[in-house]
Amino acid sequence: MHAGSHEFTGQPPADLLLIDLDVPGYQYEPIIESFAEAGSKLILYPHGAGSAMLSYDGLFDPDPRFLANLVTGVGQAEVMRRLGDPREVHVIGWHQCEQRPFRACTDVRNVVFAPTHPNGDGSMMEHRREMNRQVFSELLKGPWNLTVRHINSLESNGLWEADGVTYVNGRGRAEFVEIDSADAIVAGDGTFPTLAIARGTPTVIYGQHELAWGLPDEEPVPPKRLALYEDYNGYPLDPKHGPLDELLHVAARSEDAIAHWKRRFVGKPYDPYAVVQLLERLVIGGPTPVRIDPTRSVATLALADELAEKPELLRAYAEKVGPDDDATLMLWAPGLPAEDLLALAQDALTASGLDDARVPDILLVPLPSSPAVDRALAERADALLSEWPSAGEIGKLPRF
Repeated sequence: MHAGSHEFTGQPPADLLLIDLDVPGYQYEPIIESFAEAGSKLILYPHGAGSAMLSYDGLFDPDPRFLANLVTGVGQAEVMRRLGDPREVHVIGWHQCEQRPFRACTDVRNVVFAPTHPNGDGSMMEHRREMNRQVFSELLKGPWNLTVRHINSLESNGLWEADGVTYVNGRGRAEFVEIDSADAIVAGDGTFPTLAIARGTPTVIYGQHELAWGLPDEEPVPPKRLALYEDYNGYPLDPKHGPLDELLHVAARSEDAIAHWKRRFVGKPYDPYAVVQLLERLVIGGPTPVRIDPTRSVATLALADELAEKPELLRAYAEKVGPDDDATLMLWAPGLPAEDLLALAQDALTASGLDDARVPDILLVPLPSSPAVDRALAERADALLSEWPSAGEIGKLPRF
């Protein structure tokens, strides 16, 4: 933003407020109110990294005054689509750290444990402390060198000193010191384990899909629509799925088990110039115009993200619809820019194994996720080529 000749101010008036949460209360609400009253455009940027933030599924509702919600990958955008986020959702790419190739390991010797951390004052839900205790107890049974990277005191994390364990207080310490030296990471859901995945370190994550404010005496809130996204959003290597020792060795052998999750929720490195252009366009031009190019007489909508993982859907479509038929297959991936949507479509075509002569007429639809886009796609399409749970207006379309 500085390189684009934009100036920053801590007080309104301002053309744009960029903030990482629209949570009611706390320190966020007065900031949002002051800039909204001054006429600033409001846009969310990612609060952290990892699976989609699920607060809108039981803790609080999205603030409709925000023009856009910027997310890291197509995975976060797809979950927001399923939850009906009323704002435009745009994918901006991975910006948390340099990405590195996966480091396979046949002999897991050095394990780093990063427990779910307490609040700044040291308080923590007892439920989360108990999860930390359980995972720590399992790790102590292993044959590896164990390092615990904790924030605040061990006691506030629900942990204790054990013989042979190295303890590192992570406050003010770069995360990559432990990440880059570990054979494997075990961590509470959030940014730290996602950084490890982006850096190529084998990782196991626990404590997923939990909704809570984080207050000491609080009970977690059950997500209201978990069935809409649980399988899609969940990191596959979680201690609730099997013995921790086995999961660590699965994680260390290859990325195969997490390949789809990593593509969805880490994705490609972001282009800072493109992000600045997007912000300028939204602030100056307002909501994205919903334009869909002409199609042939019959239009079927498919989600490029799903086709990349299930190429058999594309093959099934091509068995019934050929390139000379009066039909178009519209490909959309919520929030993906045009070039990334094209790359995802090419991946799906390659995975399908279709001969060039059998590729049907395809139209790419590079639009954000929003209620307006959802309605426009539902109005244009005659059918939906998908096995995913129904959501929004497109979810009401007959299945191909």
